Amino acid sequence: MRNSLKKLTMAVGAATAAIALGATTASAGVSAPTWTVGPTSPEAFSASAGTVTLALNGIPLTCTSSAAQGNLATAAGTTNVTVGTITPLTWSGCTSPFGPVTPTANTSPAWKLNANSYSAGVTSGYISGIKATLSVLTCSFTVTGNAAATYTNSTGKLAVSNNATYKLTVTTVTAGCAGIAAVGNNPTYTASYNAVTPVGGTTKPTIVYTP
Repeated sequence: MRNSLKKLTMAVGAATAAIALGATTASAGVSAPTWTVGPTSPEAFSASAGTVTLALNGIPLTCTSSAAQGNLATAAGTTNVTVGTITPLTWSGCTSPFGPVTPTANTSPAWKLNANSYSAGVTSGYISGIKATLSVLTCSFTVTGNAAATYTNSTGKLAVSNNATYKLTVTTVTAGCAGIAAVGNNPTYTASYNAVTPVGGTTKPTIVYTP
C-alpha cells in the first residue's frame, strides 16, 4: 500500500511539473503587444510648428512658431503606453488682443507622449505632464494637464489639440488676470508639429503597433 501511494505521489508530481513546463513554454512563445519605434530606438528628435494658438475664454493667444525636442523609444503595452518624451519646448512671436504674450514651458520633468491606438500608420494618444506659464500685461497664469495628439508616420507630423478627455486647466493666476484667466478655466491648444526628424538626420521616425 505504501509503495502504491509513493508511486501515485510521484505520478502526480510529474504531471504537475509537465503542466507547469508546458504553460511556461506556451507563455514564452506569446509576444507582448509592442509599440515599435523605427528605424532605430531610442531616437532623439526635433520638430517645428508654424502658427499655434492657445484660446482662453474666447481670447486667442497666438504664436508664429514653436519648436520641440525629445526622444522616442519602443515600449510594450496596449494603451496609455509612453513611447516618447518632450523636452525642451519653446514658442516665439506670441501675441494677443491685449498685447505681447510671454509663454514659458516647464518640461522638467519631461512631458510624455502616450500611445492609445493605431491605424494605417497613425498613432493616436495624448501628451501628459504639460505645464506652462503665460504672461500678458500684468497677468501671469499657469496651465497644466494633457493634450490629445496624433503622430502620422508618412508625414512625420505630430498634431496636438484638446478634447473632453485630454484637456488643459488654469491652475494659478495673479491678481492682474481678471477678465483674462481664472483658476479652473480650460484653454485649448492647437498646433501641428511638422518634420519630426532625428536630431542631425532627415529620416522621419515611425511608430508601429503590433498586438
